Amino acid sequence: MQVVLESPSALERQFTITIPTGDVETEFEAKLAETARRVRIDGFRPGKVPASVVRQRYGQAIRQEIASDLMEKSLGQALSEHDVKPIGQPTIDDVSFEEGTDFSFKATFEVFPELDPTLIEGDEIEQTQCKIAASDIKEMIATLREQRKSWKESARAAAKQGDRVTIDFEGFIDGEAFEGGKGDSHALVLGSGSMIPGFEDGIVGMKKGESKDIEVTFPEDYHAENLKGKPAVFKIDISKLERGELPTVDEEFIKAFGVESGDEKEFKAELKEQMERELSLTLKNTNKTNVFDVLLDKNADAPVPTAAIQSEIQVLKQQSIERFGGGKQFDPNELPDELFKEQAERRVRLGILLGATVKKLELLADSDRVRALIDEMAAAYDDPEQVVNFYYSNDDNLKQVEALAVEEQVAEVLLESAKVKTIDMSYADVMKSRQA
Repeated sequence: MQVVLESPSALERQFTITIPTGDVETEFEAKLAETARRVRIDGFRPGKVPASVVRQRYGQAIRQEIASDLMEKSLGQALSEHDVKPIGQPTIDDVSFEEGTDFSFKATFEVFPELDPTLIEGDEIEQTQCKIAASDIKEMIATLREQRKSWKESARAAAKQGDRVTIDFEGFIDGEAFEGGKGDSHALVLGSGSMIPGFEDGIVGMKKGESKDIEVTFPEDYHAENLKGKPAVFKIDISKLERGELPTVDEEFIKAFGVESGDEKEFKAELKEQMERELSLTLKNTNKTNVFDVLLDKNADAPVPTAAIQSEIQVLKQQSIERFGGGKQFDPNELPDELFKEQAERRVRLGILLGATVKKLELLADSDRVRALIDEMAAAYDDPEQVVNFYYSNDDNLKQVEALAVEEQVAEVLLESAKVKTIDMSYADVMKSRQA
């Protein structure tokens, strides 16, 4: 077998592989003999079909099978001998496979770049810090009360922000009803922002049993192409008006959140512990991201394999379907690549940079940090020990945490050479920034 390796571009590799005709014919004759032993053809006893008959009937199919086998085998051997690790499936071109001649083909694929990353030296990096105040715990309790709000029909004459109304509605554009613009017995909390701008505000002041036409305009970035920026009229009928009643923070309320004692002091302590755990994780991710953003900027010219980006796009599509699919079956290919391309490229670029940086800094996962990360994750579960065992009982599980540990170590080492700008933020602002 003859192998020629070329590099058409920085990330592209191309093998030209040639297999002598003698080796091809040896494979062909062996396959032909095997086929003759197992095929059944009328007029011949099993295993006694003449080679000439087998050749005539199955020769072409056998050659195609041999071509596929030889490609796979020879390409695998070439990759191993030249220590090349391809990304994705290679593109096969210039296949030459005529009887009596050498078998040759070209295999083209991408590889990950070998980088010497530019590290952070004196660059300014923002690092956020935050402490939970008593007011944050009070606000969290208010949020929990809001979540458990009950609704009772109101004798109030007119609807106001915060009320829940039950409405029938139908939308019209240029006097014509449009698809998706109608709803019956729809419960709507005024001020929730769940409808397009102007819709909920138009209901404020309406009374139970009242009908009204509301004029609104669909946003320019509305998801339905045929409705973007269009003015519309909605006919609204209110059948029910309700006001919310917040629960009292009493023993029953507290027990509903797993505090069996029902004690308010213990409830606040547990709530603070949960908030601190979530805050710590959020700050760690935010601050780490800020470091990596600077690293990405300093290595913006580093090449990124197209095949790796495309593969990551497919991963993001699948994750999106699992998260937002609502239990329905969707074909990931129905989602446009452009929705995920930027995020996919960032992930791939960062992964390559981190790998090169880890190599340059000669970092290994610190076992104490790995254990601390596992303990941190386990603390959120009822049986922490079971979670710890889950990670330490399987190498793949453990490697995931080790990768996180190394990421943290990279961020810390890079910060040592940076100008750190500390920013104080409130708990609410930190958590909002996480959702943005």
